[in-house]
Amino acid sequence: MIAGVVDFTDLVNVIWVSLVSGIGVTFAFGVAILGGTRAVDSSRAGRIVQAAAFGVLGSLAMLTVVGSIVFGIVILVNT
Repeated sequence: MIAGVVDFTDLVNVIWVSLVSGIGVTFAFGVAILGGTRAVDSSRAGRIVQAAAFGVLGSLAMLTVVGSIVFGIVILVNT
């Protein structure tokens, strides 16, 4: 009965995509926080090159998070 109502292939796809995207976006946000805090700490310590590198890392990670959010909204709107 339930096998006729639920398409298990689609259900499995939703589960693994949700897990991968949830872990990926969470990881990217963590890297953004790490990059930002390390950039500030390195700047205070006078290590300008290291501060710039961490700033770039944090910025790229934050762009990844924002891009993921925009991609998710686009998918929701077009579906």
